Amino acid sequence: MLSFGDTARLFSLGRGMEMALEFATVSVFADVNQPKGLYVPFSEPDINRAIAHGAIAALWKKDAPVPRYIPNDFPLFMAEDVSFAFTQLVQFYLKKMESKDLDMKTTFIFYGPELRDKNPHTYDLADAENRKRLLCACRRHGREKA
Repeated sequence: MLSFGDTARLFSLGRGMEMALEFATVSVFADVNQPKGLYVPFSEPDINRAIAHGAIAALWKKDAPVPRYIPNDFPLFMAEDVSFAFTQLVQFYLKKMESKDLDMKTTFIFYGPELRDKNPHTYDLADAENRKRLLCACRRHGREKA
């Protein structure tokens, strides 16, 4: 699984507590179930909704104001560009999967492979084809954003 430590190596911890935990889910959507989730908001963040759906940490745009209602101990990792940071997380995690035989895998919730709609699509990374689809969707999203 993607660990807190993995994420901390990629992005600085802006606030919250360091924890020894693993993320079962990484999601760009606030309103989907994300048990033990790392929430990665691409647009207007809805952190309360993400927490209500299981988020235990979030990736946050550096220099963006942090709402006062976010619990002080809720971990926020800082990134210049949250969309690019999501792609970095995916690439890092896929390399980690190649180098280790992971018993439990983190599930990524992102846009569908073709990006025709912006509905949530769950990628089970145990399947090699899903790993390719997720990377492809990340690349397409990056091109659309540019």
